[in-house]
Amino acid sequence: MRDDDSSAIHAGGGPSAGARSAGQLMAMLDSGISAAELETTLSAWLDDGAIDQSTAAAARRLNARLWEASRREGLLRVLYDTATDLTGIRDVEAVLKAIVRRTRSLIGSDIAYLSLNDYDSGESYVRVTDGATTALFRNIRMPLGEGVLGAVATGEAPAQSADYLLDETKSHLESSDRAVAAEGVRAIMGVPLRAEGKVIGALLVADRHPHQFSSDDVALMESIGTHAAVALENARYFSEMAHALARLDQAQQQNLAHVRDLEELSSLDRRLMETLASTGSLPHLLTLLAESLGAPVFLVSPMGEPLAGIAADSDFTSLPALGAAEESVATSSAVQFEVTGRKYTVMSAVAGDQHLASLIVGEQLSPARLAVLERSALVLSVSLLFERTFQDAQYRLQLELIDDLLSPRSEHAEALSRRAGQFGLANHLQLVVRVVGVADDQRQRALSVLRLRAEGTPGIIALHESHLCIIEPFERRTGRADGTGGAGDNGRSIVEELKRRRITASVGTSEPVTGFAGLSAAHTEAHTVLRALQALSRDGEAADRAALGTAGMLLGAMDSPFAGQLLTAQLGQLLSYDERRGTQLVLTAWMFQEKGGAMQETADALHIHANTLRQRLDRIDALIGATWRRGSRSLDVQVALRLWRMKTSGVTSGA
Repeated sequence: MRDDDSSAIHAGGGPSAGARSAGQLMAMLDSGISAAELETTLSAWLDDGAIDQSTAAAARRLNARLWEASRREGLLRVLYDTATDLTGIRDVEAVLKAIVRRTRSLIGSDIAYLSLNDYDSGESYVRVTDGATTALFRNIRMPLGEGVLGAVATGEAPAQSADYLLDETKSHLESSDRAVAAEGVRAIMGVPLRAEGKVIGALLVADRHPHQFSSDDVALMESIGTHAAVALENARYFSEMAHALARLDQAQQQNLAHVRDLEELSSLDRRLMETLASTGSLPHLLTLLAESLGAPVFLVSPMGEPLAGIAADSDFTSLPALGAAEESVATSSAVQFEVTGRKYTVMSAVAGDQHLASLIVGEQLSPARLAVLERSALVLSVSLLFERTFQDAQYRLQLELIDDLLSPRSEHAEALSRRAGQFGLANHLQLVVRVVGVADDQRQRALSVLRLRAEGTPGIIALHESHLCIIEPFERRTGRADGTGGAGDNGRSIVEELKRRRITASVGTSEPVTGFAGLSAAHTEAHTVLRALQALSRDGEAADRAALGTAGMLLGAMDSPFAGQLLTAQLGQLLSYDERRGTQLVLTAWMFQEKGGAMQETADALHIHANTLRQRLDRIDALIGATWRRGSRSLDVQVALRLWRMKTSGVTSGA
């Protein structure tokens, strides 16, 4: 457009260049644009002054998130479509072609192909390809253990080569090398296909340029390979059914029983696949499996912790249960074990090299029922992957929201309220902030426990700085109907919940505040309470300022002149003596008061002999008088000692 035309639009009330640029930018992001193309456009508009740097940065972030969302959506679509194909498994060729086509599309490779093992000849042969252009490549046969294909087909592990023809670490066969060269293939990666504990072939991808495939690509390939193995195994069952019907005249009764078994298994497969399309697929899966097996079914985490269907007298955190679950992961098959005299069967759900969960059946199963359990574990893997993807997305939203709610920087109030409203938080509600302190090596596990505990209730929880932070509505009650405690319990229910999982935690809780504007100060208050608990050696407790007692009263005056005057008046001589002599009289007095005057307990806590403690106490008596131990003055000294303890531990009124 000419300058005079642009001026005319402005003069006539038309859109500005900035508005046009913003509209064009939104249209490009909506239609999908690569990062390189977007950068070219943004650079041009920045040079023309149509947009500013903050708009350009926001566009880059938004485009990156859109691409990531698109990639994850593609992953879920492929996994869901592949699982759906299993319900119509009669058309084996269509399923195999769909698997390699979707594998190639999702990995972004030039070629995808699937091989089957011929154990009579000791070879693995290419069964179906997508993207291959030469007949030589489409008809490769590799001895088991040779090259990438043969190595993967042995079932030991996934394998890859960044540049196969130049890779001296891989064995080579002249005929297969010719086929690879004719196709122009450089990089190859594959995963084994297993069915009922047996390796039946391999799923591979290849590119015509050298590079290393990522661990995410390998994990995704293994998930798709699992579905491919199910499809091929179902085809074998339907083939057996067809032969049985052909021999109906010779062995009608026997074949009819066999057909009924196959139809029951096929029906179960279809119903298992249908659970993936339903909401709350995990409860449906457990109900269906319990009905099919005629036995109670439990779902536990890799550490044996209950997830669903757990009986009160079951202990699946014991060594026999955990060992059986690990063996199931290693062998990809069901394993039987005993706990407290009861027999169980466990089948672990695995995605790639990750142990997601374990299905435990309350009895030992026949071979036919083991096949049902193994199929159910495959569906469970997909269901858990779907749920994990959703939970991860929800957690990222909570993580960003907590940062924004506790950050002093301003944000559009309407947008913030809308985001917070997704989790049951509103600007007109009374809210509390809880800061949960746990050891570094237990923080992620504690987060998982608390997220599961809070599922379905209003509030958000996420890692914030070096602790866990919870923001939830304040409820004026002492506990929930189920006895787990509510917002008015100062976090005691959180401590107890984590304690049951062998996690030691301390919780600092703020006073209720109304609206989001007070959350930053409430977080500071909760964090200060937590640090005071830690300074006073009250680990494993929960408190707010009121529950801290005198320590809570002192928090607001930590940095005031009064605090210094109190320390000088009550402990000045002890502090001076410790500074001159390098002794620990103040620490001794504090520990003596905390232990209620118990001599042996105090000596043990200080790691000194009882006689040494008596000498220290006599010295304290001589410096500040014996009345510090009892009477009205003892309260003043105890308050001063608590103030000293918190100040020396770094607790301040603004911590």
